[in-house]
This record gives sequence, structure tokens and C-alpha cells, in this order.
Amino acid sequence: MDTPASLYRDDYIECDRHGLTIHWYYFPFGDKRIEYTTIRHFETVELGVEGKWRIWGMGLVPHWFHLDPRRPQKSTGILIDDGHPIKVVITPDAVDQVLAILQTHTTAAPM
Repeated sequence: MDTPASLYRDDYIECDRHGLTIHWYYFPFGDKRIEYTTIRHFETVELGVEGKWRIWGMGLVPHWFHLDPRRPQKSTGILIDDGHPIKVVITPDAVDQVLAILQTHTTAAPM
């Protein structure tokens, strides 16, 4: 169930008024918190074959994918640059809703 401060929540992504939490980000378990104030850029990305089947972790490009067993059924993700060398790719169930939250709560311009 959503908490009162929750703007969006699915099994792996939760957005509130101050930032987003990526559940099952770290192996073997662990969440990553990204405050909206630290987001430099974000953009939608087509997942392609490598992205769709990247259930968890990183391939040859420095993009980290949180655990999402449903990713093979998804076609779009959101790439987030929070200033670290490895960029974050999230695959929320409602990409458009999370994009709207990022546009409203960050000062970052989409890439």
C-alpha cells in the first residue's frame, strides 16, 4: 500500500516528495535512494535486446539495472545521471508517471 507521502510506487520503484527509492538495487539485496536535488539529467531509453534481458546488474556500458524480473516484457526505461560514473537505469511499470514526477521535482532538464 502507498504511504501518504508516496507519489508513485510499484514493486521496485518508489517516488516521494524528496526523491526516489530503487528497491533491489544492490546485490544480493538493498535499496538505493536518489534525492531529486542530486539528479543532473534523465532521459527515456529504449531497452533493446541487451537491456530487456539485463535482469540485474551492468553490461559493457556503465549503466546499472536494478532487479526487475518483468523487464523482458518492457520496452522503455529511464536513465538517471546523479553525478556518479555509473548511470542508473530504472524500469518502472508506469514510465510516463515517473517521468512526470522527475520533471516536476527536479531542476534537471531531460537529456
